Amino acid sequence: MKKISYWTIFILTLFISINTYAFSVDNYRYKGLCGNYELDHFKPNGEISTVACYGIYEEAHQKMVSMGDNDLGILTKVNGESKIIDANVALLDLSVNPEQLTYFYRNSNLTGNYTYMDTGSLYGGVDGVHKETQYVNGSWNVKVQISEFDGWIKQSTYEIVPITWVKSASTYTVTNESIRHNYVAKIQNTYSGSAGSTIGPKPEMLQTGTYYSYDGHYFYTNLETLIKDVKRNSHEHAVNKNNEYYNYYMYLSNHTKTTYSSTNIDEYIRNNLNITRDVYGNASSNGSSRLYGQGTFF
Repeated sequence: MKKISYWTIFILTLFISINTYAFSVDNYRYKGLCGNYELDHFKPNGEISTVACYGIYEEAHQKMVSMGDNDLGILTKVNGESKIIDANVALLDLSVNPEQLTYFYRNSNLTGNYTYMDTGSLYGGVDGVHKETQYVNGSWNVKVQISEFDGWIKQSTYEIVPITWVKSASTYTVTNESIRHNYVAKIQNTYSGSAGSTIGPKPEMLQTGTYYSYDGHYFYTNLETLIKDVKRNSHEHAVNKNNEYYNYYMYLSNHTKTTYSSTNIDEYIRNNLNITRDVYGNASSNGSSRLYGQGTFF
């Protein structure tokens, strides 16, 4: 009798694990799993289809990599809730961090604070490439590439989004005049806004069009290709693989001499920023600034 009950429960659990539809963590957070580590297909229509169940993470990871399917990911329970802890081809949603800032570390032990980033706003870094997962000191830490560097982040600061569930991502638009970095708010949602900023003149090595890049140097027309190259620490399939791009002013030393004069700076502040008076005595007036007439000090 006990044996029949066990298999009945197992079959019911497996049935519940199949044909679950979701696009966000809120929909699979309480999903029942058939093992400690459940290998699943995360299909483009939102369906989660179970492949196999494992008691050991390394076995699930090995199977995922050997199968090679782009939509494969691994679910496990973290603090009583289901969480994607690994995937073959995926981005990271960093906007889920309950803190305003996300801290990045040089190693998976999360020692030696590397840097930090505002991931709580649209103009921060809300998406990055998932490179690697490690379980260290009771935490599923992941390695991410974002804004030109690789760093490790802790379990509570990310959600893995398989590429089949990515509806929008950061891009670059190249026109005949300039290159613009476009931002998104939530990679699981379709975004058609206009948030972003022009970062420089058109790079000579890039044709006009839309590109993906998470280091700002190498550009891709296909997100899947970019992610696979990043995980291999390669730029082999970038459209500019032999001619990387550097934003001029981002890498220009503060000690570099300029041909601009103080008069040029004053004219720019007056004519381009429409600053026509000093701020003193005019603090509440439009067109006033402490920058007015200060070109010589720059």
